[in-house]
Amino acid sequence: MADYLFYTYFEEGREYFVYKDLTFERSHKKEKDFPFLESLLRFTYLDIWPMENLFKKMDKALLNFYRERDADSRGIVMSTLEELAKKHIYFEFLRFDWQARFRNAEQHPDDVQEILPHKQLRHIPSDLDTLQKQIMRLFQDVLDIDDGKKRPVHEKLQAYLDKEKREPLYAYQFRPISTIYERTGNGTFAEVLHPTSISDLVEFSLRECVKREQRMRICSYCGKYFAIPRRNTAEFCNLTVDENGHTCREVGAVKRWAEKKNSDELFKEYRREYKKRFNWIKAGKISPGAFYAWSAAAKGKRDECAAGKMSFDEFKEWLSEF
Repeated sequence: MADYLFYTYFEEGREYFVYKDLTFERSHKKEKDFPFLESLLRFTYLDIWPMENLFKKMDKALLNFYRERDADSRGIVMSTLEELAKKHIYFEFLRFDWQARFRNAEQHPDDVQEILPHKQLRHIPSDLDTLQKQIMRLFQDVLDIDDGKKRPVHEKLQAYLDKEKREPLYAYQFRPISTIYERTGNGTFAEVLHPTSISDLVEFSLRECVKREQRMRICSYCGKYFAIPRRNTAEFCNLTVDENGHTCREVGAVKRWAEKKNSDELFKEYRREYKKRFNWIKAGKISPGAFYAWSAAAKGKRDECAAGKMSFDEFKEWLSEF
């Protein structure tokens, strides 16, 4: 019987993770919840390779634990897993799993290497990197609302899976997982996953994506995929982007407003100069040919400024010189 509790489920547009150490009577059940699909999206964009040294450190500690059975080596593994658990909820499960493995190893000292397989832990970065690439391709090939393809989701999913035959490791291969329909902490019933691996957590979310035909879009601010809410005009995601908790939706809206304001000022300046110089023709200060030559050049500079190739101040300076 497992000496910990860890399960997840979806309910009313959110995803819930519940966990507890059952070996301590005073241990409290903890619960974290996120907007639907946030854990999978954060995992997909998690920078895995900078963490590789942490997995190497645990690998070395495990090899030493095989020989010495010492508390220090175990402590290195568990403290490192605690560090990883702060980076993503999936690693919280990994921490509970390996904590239970160490306890099991104490009861079965002859099977330590089988219970605590160092290679399994060591290969996690490369395994997760492969998973991330497969998830990203599923978003691109199947769920992207702006991909220009009008085919139904189930047809695009089949094409995505068929591509695996031509390019090994291209597509995520769905596999069996065990879920239970049970009562949740909110008093309702939902399909609940008690995972046995990080892959189970990924599988659970991806299944829900496909089942809901959840449409995805690349955020106009950060360039990452996000789940489209009911109104499919959303341009920005709600993932936090800075230490103050500002989201792309908040920052992007301000940036878009600033761009529009700058654009309005740019065209206002251009129109003011255009009208002034056009009136010069009537006053005989400039010939029509010279005016139209200036107009063509000014339009080009205006477009450069709108595209960010020159600043607004540089554009105004150019206008004043010509």
